[in-house]
Amino acid sequence: MADYRHAIAKVLKHEGDYVNDPDDTGGETYKGVSRKNWPRWTGWAFVDNAKKQACFPASLGKISALQDSVMSFYRDNFWNKVGGDQIDDQDIADMLVDSAVNEGIKPAVKRAQKICGIAQTGEFSEELKTKLNSLI
Repeated sequence: MADYRHAIAKVLKHEGDYVNDPDDTGGETYKGVSRKNWPRWTGWAFVDNAKKQACFPASLGKISALQDSVMSFYRDNFWNKVGGDQIDDQDIADMLVDSAVNEGIKPAVKRAQKICGIAQTGEFSEELKTKLNSLI
């Protein structure tokens, strides 16, 4: 069984920390979570509170509840939706979740389905799980 923490650690290496670049269409972002696209994410309350403190944004990495919120966000919105816990091979799970984060769940799953030679629905299925797990 693939390990979520391993997979998401690879994703987070490329997502960065806090950014609020006016030229970025995502707007304010923390660890790849854009406030514009995910305004109800629980982590924003921690970010907003930290803005009132000294050492912002450096202090964000020390807020364990915020880091837990990041981990839950990626598990709930990407890992679970691409069947990460059902994939045996770590490399396959890593690639699938990374693709889902960067291009969307449906396109990532469709690509996996195409590679496996099955109908491209964009929905993770038992058939896709079986095909992916047979690749190892």
